[in-house]
Amino acid sequence: MGLTLTKRRFFQRPRAKTAVVLAVGAAALAYFGFHAINGQRGLVAWFQVGQRIEQLENRYILNQTRIETLERSVSLLRVESLDPDMLDERSRHILGLAHPDEIIILHQ
Repeated sequence: MGLTLTKRRFFQRPRAKTAVVLAVGAAALAYFGFHAINGQRGLVAWFQVGQRIEQLENRYILNQTRIETLERSVSLLRVESLDPDMLDERSRHILGLAHPDEIIILHQ
């Protein structure tokens, strides 16, 4: 028995069809690549969200500091630890009263 060698021919597409397939693939790659960078959930949006988180964290820290300051002021006005000087200061400030011989220094 003899072995016969046969030439196997590969299917060749027309060049125009190959060019269309490549163009469609390149267009799809460009479309998805553009939206991966500039889209609503792309890299640019991701960096913007990171910056927004940093801004809000800084704002949170600032607000926490303000809250702690106010809580200290309120604690001085509680019945258990009422500070007469603090009470006098707040009442004069709210009512706008002062003795004629006092020097008033306002700071804002």
